[in-house]
Amino acid sequence: MASEIKSTIGRYEVLSSIGKGAQGKVYLGRDPTLDRLVAIKVLTAAHAELSSLTDDGVPLEGRISSKLKHPNIIPIFDAGECAIGPYLVFEYVEGKTLAQVLKSTGPLSVEAAVPLMTAILQGVAAAHSAEVLHLDLSPRNVLIDADNVPRVMDFGLAQHVSAAREPCEFATGTLRYMAPEHFLSKPLGPWTDIFALGSTFYEIVTGQRAMAGVVFEDIRDEIISGPTDFSPFDEDPHGAAFVRFLAGALERSQEGRYANGAVMTEAFELFLAESGLQANAQTSTPNHSTIDFLLRRMQRTGDFPTISRTLSDINRLTGDDAGANADKLANVILRDFALTGKLLKLVNSAFYGSRASKVTNISDAVVLLGVEKVRMTANSLTFFGHMKGDSAILKDSMTKSFLSGLIARHLARIERLPGMEEAFICGMCQNLGENLVIFYFPDEFADINDLMETRNLGKSAAARGVLGVAYHDLGAAVAKSWKLPNAIVESIRGAPPGPIHKPDSSDEQMRDMAIFANELCDLFQYRERDEIDTAVQELLTRFAPSVQIQFDFCVKLMAAGFEKLKQFAPIFEINVASSNYCRSVQSWLNHCANKARDQGKPVETA
Repeated sequence: MASEIKSTIGRYEVLSSIGKGAQGKVYLGRDPTLDRLVAIKVLTAAHAELSSLTDDGVPLEGRISSKLKHPNIIPIFDAGECAIGPYLVFEYVEGKTLAQVLKSTGPLSVEAAVPLMTAILQGVAAAHSAEVLHLDLSPRNVLIDADNVPRVMDFGLAQHVSAAREPCEFATGTLRYMAPEHFLSKPLGPWTDIFALGSTFYEIVTGQRAMAGVVFEDIRDEIISGPTDFSPFDEDPHGAAFVRFLAGALERSQEGRYANGAVMTEAFELFLAESGLQANAQTSTPNHSTIDFLLRRMQRTGDFPTISRTLSDINRLTGDDAGANADKLANVILRDFALTGKLLKLVNSAFYGSRASKVTNISDAVVLLGVEKVRMTANSLTFFGHMKGDSAILKDSMTKSFLSGLIARHLARIERLPGMEEAFICGMCQNLGENLVIFYFPDEFADINDLMETRNLGKSAAARGVLGVAYHDLGAAVAKSWKLPNAIVESIRGAPPGPIHKPDSSDEQMRDMAIFANELCDLFQYRERDEIDTAVQELLTRFAPSVQIQFDFCVKLMAAGFEKLKQFAPIFEINVASSNYCRSVQSWLNHCANKARDQGKPVETA
């Protein structure tokens, strides 16, 4: 390193040494031609594969990095070869690394971190759009300049996406930010940077490392299979929504992770919109192209425009001043002859209790039941009335949705929560996104199920891998477009990953009850009968903070809900006799009743 390093590297004057990393040494230099300061990185022999030259003698890293022109990326000015080896010349930016800033100032709140994360995401998305990977993202490789602008630096491990699809023999990068595929001999790609971004964002807000452990083996195992601890976000007012976003970046399976920086940026924009933080993000208006694309496809298919128009009008007219809009609500319902007939049948059934005289028109139904009950009933009947088809999978899924709504409604009544009908819609719409995909995108639904089976992915991760968004993202977006109440939209978004906590409000408790009801009803579609008892007990334990019932009562609850389902099946066009799902539920209830008789217990109803 002797004489040349002390004086010049290429045409650049070396002023001082300013850093040393795994890839080489960094020097502060001066460009005498343009009279500007530069940062010069000399690549080490230990990373000879990074030093390989292109046909015209330019290092591969220089060829790639020169494509990156973005205000949140530190650009490369020059590349060449000196006696010591290949070198790269970057813009010299005075500032501190994100790691140094976090060490001195401590973690940021989610709200305070939004502009920082937005800028980093924009830089990485720009690199991915140019087919350039970083593969060593971490707080050490983000510089906060003198104007407080984040700049992603040192694309020293970057490769063309096509070249990065073959797994490397040795893992490279910063250990705690490396993705599982580094250790599993699987292809690297934009999704690899996404995992590192997720780990970095986790650290920005919590001040802790996302991947726990002390020794290499523990950290590696945590990266490959350990569940991420999201409890540090519990106290942040935007923590729950942020965790839902972050989980998509820290998904261990590449197929379930955000595919690249652009997709992660869309998910971040959805989080901002959900949290009301958009104004603080200093970004352009998001277009959420993935969800918009799916919505446009649905708009061109079947009855979706009709459903959307009816539901939007129903919810818009009753959203602000329910009493004043009773007549308008009745008029919207009357536009749909089938909806009118079904609603009157339901109003005159025992669903809302028996009454002395028969209700013969919608206006009387609104007066008798009130706007809110009629509104929620019209929502459910409209959805069920249009989501029809020959698919047995769809029929069973819609039946499961109805049963889930009945269970959630019953739980809300037991807890005396306000708005039992809202609880019914929350339960029924928990798998709204899934039902929409089954109906409108059957091929994609088959691909999602294939991922779940072959890669052992959960529903959200598998849907994200195929559609670009999780089921709950699509469902919440559609529910919002239908102008459903915010409590229902938030319920569809679901609870953040991790343990269920004691709810802070009736809306949170209603959300948890709806999720519980949906997961309980899921068991009869995805589990064998001899597995269900154990699965129910595990579910009750997990949801104990919100749903405080015992196993025996849960059996009674299911029995009561199933009897309700059978009673009102004709109105909701459910064929109980031909439904595999209904047979599965009945089989388990018979099993529980026989077991209770064998134990000498009375068979009761909830």
